[in-house]
Amino acid sequence: KELGFPLKIHADEFDNLGGAALAAELHAMSADHLVATSEEDISILAESDTIAVALPNTPFGLAEDHYTPAQAILEAGGILALATDLNPGTAWCENMQFAIALACRYMRLTPAQAIAAATINAAAAIDRADQVGSLEPGKQGDVLILNVPDYRHLGYRFGTNLVRIVVKKGEVAVRNSN
Repeated sequence: KELGFPLKIHADEFDNLGGAALAAELHAMSADHLVATSEEDISILAESDTIAVALPNTPFGLAEDHYTPAQAILEAGGILALATDLNPGTAWCENMQFAIALACRYMRLTPAQAIAAATINAAAAIDRADQVGSLEPGKQGDVLILNVPDYRHLGYRFGTNLVRIVVKKGEVAVRNSN
């Protein structure tokens, strides 16, 4: 923090070691994983500005049965973000559509909750919510147009690229034929 970098903590991935509470105490920007975080530590985290980042691709990649207790975090008033945790050791998957589908299936998020976690809350977790993560005047204008009839399809359509058009900074960057 003293060097100007935001504090981010990977915490309680396999065991509850108090990482979520420590993240809140240290005013970390985010605490990632939180699979084994206790109810007490979820309450402490929820009372802080630290964003809880769920990484559902990791337990999936490790064939684990436990995922971040997303509903408990939301019910406690916490801010929940969603990311892939792309890494070759546990989750070699950069597909956010898959992370959203896993979050809906195993963390019991609604598609709307998962989309908010993957967009505006994820932007906040990397200190960029003033630039990206939502469609508002003055923001960058990044948009995905998906080949689905309704946003709720993100919760159960997986294994295929649903992106039809990518708009980056207000300009069409990619146009898929799917």
